[in-house]
Order: sequence, then structure tokens, then C-alpha cells
Amino acid sequence: MAFLELEYLYELGKTKFAARDLLKKASHETNIRICDLPFSNLAEAALDEKWTRDPFDRLIVANAKARGFAWLISADEAIGQNYPRTVW
Repeated sequence: MAFLELEYLYELGKTKFAARDLLKKASHETNIRICDLPFSNLAEAALDEKWTRDPFDRLIVANAKARGFAWLISADEAIGQNYPRTVW
């Protein structure tokens, strides 16, 4: 979902790089990759994220939780306030 949101932000002119370009660079420089958890599992977990109406934020946080409360890189203040393992 984060990958899709990055493209959405690019299309709105809020970021300078398309999602595929960012992923290619991040994959080359780090071990970042697209999550392989089934989307249906994440969608179900996102039902518990009642702190926001934003479907992107719900799914992004649910994904991090489903990965064992993994660290989450985000500049989103609402995510940072509602997910304690957020860094930026």
C-alpha cells in the first residue's frame, strides 16, 4: 500500500519521483522490497485501525503490525502518533 501511496503522491505533484523509480533505487541500495503478505490478511488487520479514515494509512500500519510490529518509515504525523515504531 505504501508503494501505491507513493505513486499517488507523485501523481499529485507532492513528490519528485515515481514509485517504481523509488523502489528500484531503494532495492538497489538496501534490502527494501514489496511485502509478500496476502492483501486479504492486511485488509482484515486494517479493520482494527480506527484512528484514521485514510485507507492508505490503515493498511500501511496494519502491514507493519502484521510483520511483528516492524519499524515503519513515515513522515506522516498521524501515523507517528498512532504507531510507536515509526521513524523518520
